[in-house]
Amino acid sequence: MKLMLKKTLFWILAVIITLGASVYQRMTGPTHPKILKTEIDGVGYSFKFPRSGGETDCPVVLENVPSDMEASLFWKKYPSEEDYTESGMVRSGRNLTALLPMQPPAGKLEYYLVITQNMEGADTVSRTTRIYFKDDPLVIRFKGEVPAWLLIPHILFMFVSMLFAAYAFLCATANMQQYKRYIVWAFWILLIGGFILGPLVQRYAFGVYWSGFPLGGDLTDNKTLFAMLALLCAVVTRKFSWNRAVSIAAVLVMFVVFSIPHSLRGSQLDHTTGEVITADK
Repeated sequence: MKLMLKKTLFWILAVIITLGASVYQRMTGPTHPKILKTEIDGVGYSFKFPRSGGETDCPVVLENVPSDMEASLFWKKYPSEEDYTESGMVRSGRNLTALLPMQPPAGKLEYYLVITQNMEGADTVSRTTRIYFKDDPLVIRFKGEVPAWLLIPHILFMFVSMLFAAYAFLCATANMQQYKRYIVWAFWILLIGGFILGPLVQRYAFGVYWSGFPLGGDLTDNKTLFAMLALLCAVVTRKFSWNRAVSIAAVLVMFVVFSIPHSLRGSQLDHTTGEVITADK
């Protein structure tokens, strides 16, 4: 009974660890929407700005704004030395909307926001202008559509690999020999999810199969490679007495590298050559 309770507790902890790591790397990634909280004329606003687009023009919406507010987006290809193009935001009810034009897979735009509003004083009406993100423009990356039949298994395999690795780590720290079985499963599931399904997902999304070492510096690809090598060390040494320490270290390495924000230094279209390269940021 005590062993069963310990296993149940370890599975619960493994789920919590895996969910926490998965959410963290997504929320901190450069394609997660940017939230702007600002105050205009004493009124607080919260706006969400997309940093990932698909195979259509990407809408940017300022929700629930007053009728005397106007806004424009200024955008250009990233990276480039071209001038910004202005897209005035169109009003629909209490919302203002502008479209960022679709780019080829891995193509990026950088953009910033300008808001103008009439400010009524005692005897006069003045017009104020506020500029957001001009000094550090937002960057949005476009991608091709990945079919659900491929994307869902990829996500599930990556999640289950992390889950089994977390459970193996907890078992290893408690000197429960079943950790070896879950280390092996974590390795093979990661191999399928990260090195068979992963390149297919990237091909659909960005037009390349692999942009990590030795072909590029894509951190998402490289951290997957690093995690797999760490687990491989644990798998091939499982007959040695010191394998428990190696397995604990391997899982720690896996979760440390997977804590790197998702899509950081990912695939990026070179607008001048049409080639997909590794992004600088």
